[in-house]
Amino acid sequence: MKIKNSVKGIKPDVGIILMCVALLIASPVRIFQMLKYIDPTTGFFEDYSNITIIILYGVLAVAALLILVLTFLSAKIPSSLAPKGKRIPLAIASAVAAAGFFYDAISAYIPAVESSATIVQNVQAVSIMGNLQAIFAFISSCYFIVFAISYFSGHSFHKKLKIFSLAPLAWAIVGVFQRITVIISIMRVSELFLEICALVFLMLFFLSFARVASEINCTGSMWSVIGCGCTAAMFILTYSIPRIMLFITGNSDSLVAGYPINLAHIGCAVFILFFIVTVLRKGYTVEDVTAMYEEIEQAHSAETAADAPVIEPVRDEDGNVIIHRPEANTTENEE
Repeated sequence: MKIKNSVKGIKPDVGIILMCVALLIASPVRIFQMLKYIDPTTGFFEDYSNITIIILYGVLAVAALLILVLTFLSAKIPSSLAPKGKRIPLAIASAVAAAGFFYDAISAYIPAVESSATIVQNVQAVSIMGNLQAIFAFISSCYFIVFAISYFSGHSFHKKLKIFSLAPLAWAIVGVFQRITVIISIMRVSELFLEICALVFLMLFFLSFARVASEINCTGSMWSVIGCGCTAAMFILTYSIPRIMLFITGNSDSLVAGYPINLAHIGCAVFILFFIVTVLRKGYTVEDVTAMYEEIEQAHSAETAADAPVIEPVRDEDGNVIIHRPEANTTENEE
């Protein structure tokens, strides 16, 4: 019995809708927590009996589960092909991601003005991982610059950088290992816990994104691009929006020490949302691709027929999959 892509009534837009609903609840709750219940020096909750903890984690857990499950079940998930042609909004989002990664690369070598709220197990290991993360952040920045140029110009230059598409994945993996070296409870330091959740889903998103962008073994990857991407963006915005709001309103003293506004994470969230929206609006439907391959298979199975039509899959100017029949064109020309 087929389960994946089995429910036609579920649209892939549900992931973005659920993410927005969760943010409308979680962001105000998080701001209230940081102003009232969280010690900015240690990052610990000062009152573990308050209901906001259950509300925050409950909303995020339910939203993440629903996003992943409903996206997995949706029969309207686009096929795993990256958008083609000029996509200016996506190009701008790629440039924002590149800027965020570049800042992350250089910030590793900027002296910190405040001490971290967490204690690490191995300072030397953290230093090595910090250097690795800076290297992968710089490579990721270069990759997304090429990605932005591709969609500004309408030419898929990024496809030639297949190995470099894995740099964001490596950056996220190193980020997770860097954060799990703390010896205190990640549930107590909720900023740390939320960042780890975001990085885990970023890993899954960038793994599938690399396959789609480079068109290597990409079949069946789009559901995880959308599901894991929306979930990662949800976690990132859950802790980024409160940090930005507290900074803007002059309450930066309530920010947890060692957890400033992370431009790389925000850049990733912006890119994820623009990429998913572009795919949903300009991408390829599963039905189109399935029909195309069915007709190709039928044509090749008629080997005994001398006049068996040759069907070649091609794409139009917008990158949509179409079916081209040379014989039909020949007949029209003769007429």
